[in-house]
Amino acid sequence: MRLHPYAALLDRPPTYYLDWALKEWQWFERSGLINGNYLINDGLSSFSQATSTSYRENLNRLRDGTCLNNNGTTWTYNQGVILSGLALLYNATRNTTLLDIAQKIADATIQRLIYSDGILKEPCEPNCNDDQKLFKGIFVRHLAYLVPYLTDAAHVQQYLSFLQQNAESVWTSRRCEADGLYSLIWSNQSSNSCEPLRNTSSTSAAWDLFISVAKTKPPSIRSSSNWTLLGLGNCMDDKNASMPNFSKMNVTEPVCRATADQDQGAVAYDHQLGCNGFQFCRIRTLSDPHLAPQGWSYENGTARNVTRTNKFPVTGCFLRLV
Repeated sequence: MRLHPYAALLDRPPTYYLDWALKEWQWFERSGLINGNYLINDGLSSFSQATSTSYRENLNRLRDGTCLNNNGTTWTYNQGVILSGLALLYNATRNTTLLDIAQKIADATIQRLIYSDGILKEPCEPNCNDDQKLFKGIFVRHLAYLVPYLTDAAHVQQYLSFLQQNAESVWTSRRCEADGLYSLIWSNQSSNSCEPLRNTSSTSAAWDLFISVAKTKPPSIRSSSNWTLLGLGNCMDDKNASMPNFSKMNVTEPVCRATADQDQGAVAYDHQLGCNGFQFCRIRTLSDPHLAPQGWSYENGTARNVTRTNKFPVTGCFLRLV
């Protein structure tokens, strides 16, 4: 479907890619991949794993091309990738049934593939390989792609709240302070944020989640009693200007927040965590330069408040709650 708008540029008839997408969806819908719970299993098989059938029946299926749901694992990414496809297909056809099915798949995922606290769970957790560690990120990314096409306000709010809840859990409790990597498990029911299986794959999935939250522009995410996450990026005002700030390298986010807590003039702070573990804190402040904490630098700026972010993906901007 992503090629559909470019058919003319690719020297194809106007509906060439749309026609193919419709054929593929018709096959997919009838294939049995979507189970009775509106979750997508991992594949099809000529040999039913759901019921006992005779060898002759299985041979007949091989001959006539009949396939059955293999009752395989319902990985989160399988639920995700179909969502954006159905959204784009709806956008081209205005067939609202496509959105209805997408919503049923999304609903089933956030109701069934979760921990008891409502946080997304991969079926393989806690023992996932590096590919599987990426799967939740794929789901939330495609859920965010779906949201702009929905007209049902209740579903939109449900999905935004789900993304927000997951992002809050991961941002506030699932990062290992020793190396800045994020855990495979997003639920804060797990007490160990420095779990051995964390790596760049699990961290990539976490950033997919943060970017999905920023993309869908949900209400602010609460990070503590004193600060609220405005969004991803450096703290700016409406004119894209920066406030004066105290800054320091190699500062973890909790230390950044605690230092901002002690600055009476602090309006906001942003904390950067690079892919290589680099960390940097800026406290956006109205305090005089001589009040800079020991070891911190002062940088002047023209802005007097913070109202937006520049959406730089490895930085979070936090506003002080009044």
